[in-house]
This record gives sequence, C-alpha cells and structure tokens, in this order.
Amino acid sequence: MEVVRRAIAEQLNSRERRMLSADTSLRCAVLVPLIEGPEGISVLYTLRSEGLPSHKGQVAFPGGKRSEHDEDLSHTALREAQEEIGLDPRSVEIIGCLDDVYTLSAKFHITPFVGVLPHGLELRANPGEVSDIFEIPLLDLLDPKHHGSQRRSWGGNDYEVPVISAGRHEIWGVTHGITMNFLECVKQLPSTLSLEVNHESVKPA
Repeated sequence: MEVVRRAIAEQLNSRERRMLSADTSLRCAVLVPLIEGPEGISVLYTLRSEGLPSHKGQVAFPGGKRSEHDEDLSHTALREAQEEIGLDPRSVEIIGCLDDVYTLSAKFHITPFVGVLPHGLELRANPGEVSDIFEIPLLDLLDPKHHGSQRRSWGGNDYEVPVISAGRHEIWGVTHGITMNFLECVKQLPSTLSLEVNHESVKPA
C-alpha cells in the first residue's frame, strides 16, 4: 500500500493543476479521503442532509467554506471533515491537490485536497450536515459499467448529467467532476500497481 500511496502522491504533485484566479466567489475546500485497507484503497463519500441550504441530499466530499481563522485551505478541508464526520485531522496525511472547481449554482470556488486515512477508523456523522457516510472501492469507481448519465432538473430545466452508480448513492454534479479528476490521475499510474479494494475498511458509527 505504501507503494501505491507514493505513486498517487507523485502523480498528483507532478501534474499541472488547474488553479482558478481569485475573485468574489466564496473560497471553499473539500477533502477527498482515501481509505487504506489490508486489500487496497477505497474512496470515502458523504450524503448531505436534506435540511442543508445548498446541495441537500447530494453525495459530497467532506468540506465547506473557508473561515477567517483558517491558515490555509487544507485546514478548511480538515476542519470541516472533523465537524461533519468526526475525522481527527491528525489521522489524515494530505498527499496532494486536484483541480480547482467552480459551482455556478452557489458561486463556490472549491479546492479539493486528497488525504490518506488509516484502516479501521470509526467515524460519526453530524446529523445536521450528513445523513450517511460510505465508501466505494477504487476499482469500482474505475469500472466503466458504473458510469452513465441521467436526467436531472435544475432551475426549472432538465439536463442530461453524467452519473457514477458504483456506491449505494449516485454521484453527480460537482462531486462527480472531482471524482473524475481524481480517476484521471489514477489512470496514469503504472498498470503493475495493485489497486484491489477493501470493502470494510471504515466503520461508520
């Protein structure tokens, strides 16, 4: 697993990352958590609570808006992950960043940080923000049979949007875009690296 972790980190840090210019949009950060299990890697997601003002009921990565007390955006991602799923920041190893993302609906400027979590963490969802914590094996995310599209409504109009159906909740929208960005990075790794996945590495409380 150490070899795979180093390879992903090298890939993330050697690529030319897309960085959006500073503007009046709200700066946000999310954590893309990679779970290390005895059999491989999986990716952790949350399902946002229905009572939230934006992106309610959607699959997301832990994260949120930058606070004036945050020294940098990686602290934002870790602070929000602690608030949302009880993740101790000391247990996370940040290994790189993905491309910045801009959301038209809420005018958020999001920086995704990729972090590695150890096997066997017990996480607890904050019910005011998160209704479910789940993980998806990396090989399932990479499998084309789980990639498709669906009709979604937004702003009174229907759109055909890309969807990943590998987990128990469908991934679409900005989380889909961040996931695809990460998968494109992983696809560049040598094919000799084993990316077999452990299905039971995290135990949500």
